Amino acid sequence: MKKKEKYNYFSEFIRLCEYIEKSSILLNELLIEYDIEKLNNIIEAIHKLEHSSDQIVHRMREYLIQDFLPPIEREDIAVIINRLDDIEDGIDEIVIDFKILNIKDIKTDVLEITDILVKSSRAVKEVFEKLSDLKHPELIKQKVIVVNKLEEQGDRIYEKIASHLYQEEKNPIELVKWIGIYKCFEETIDSCEQISDCIQDVIMKNS
Repeated sequence: MKKKEKYNYFSEFIRLCEYIEKSSILLNELLIEYDIEKLNNIIEAIHKLEHSSDQIVHRMREYLIQDFLPPIEREDIAVIINRLDDIEDGIDEIVIDFKILNIKDIKTDVLEITDILVKSSRAVKEVFEKLSDLKHPELIKQKVIVVNKLEEQGDRIYEKIASHLYQEEKNPIELVKWIGIYKCFEETIDSCEQISDCIQDVIMKNS
C-alpha cells in the first residue's frame, strides 16, 4: 500500500504568500494608472485570489486539528495562518474601499504606501521560502529583518501622507475617505510585521 504523503505546511504557507504578492501587485498596477473603469476587473481578480487563499486556509485549519505531530508548534501554525489571512483580507478590503467610496481620482501619495505593501508582501514570501530550513535560523532572521524595516518605513510614510492630507484636504468627505484608505494600508502592512514576530518565536523555540 502506498504511504500517505505528509501534509506540507511550509509549501502551503508559500502558496498563500504567492496569492498575497499577486494581490498586492494587482492593486499597485491599478493605482499606478488609475482608471475607475478597470476597478471592477481588478476587484474580481483579487477576489479570486482571496477565495483561493481562503480554501487553503480552510484545509490547513482542518488538517491542523487532526495532525498528531506538526513540524512546528500547533499554536504557531494557527497564528501564522491567521496573520497570512489578515494580509490577504486587508488587500481585498482596500480595493473594495475604492469602489464603495467611489474614488474617481487617486492621490499620488498613496503610491508610496502601495509600493511598501508590495515590497512587504514579497519580503514575507521570502521569509517563508527559508522557514523550512530551521537548521539555519540566521538565513530566516535576515529575511525577517527586511520585513521589520519595511514596516517601519510604512509607518513613517503613513504618518507623512496622513499629516499632509489633514493639512491640504479642504473637503471633509474626501478627508474621511482617504484617511480610511491610508489606515487600511497601514494595518495591512502591520500584519506583515506581525508575521515576522511570530516567525522569530518559531526560531527561538526550535533553536
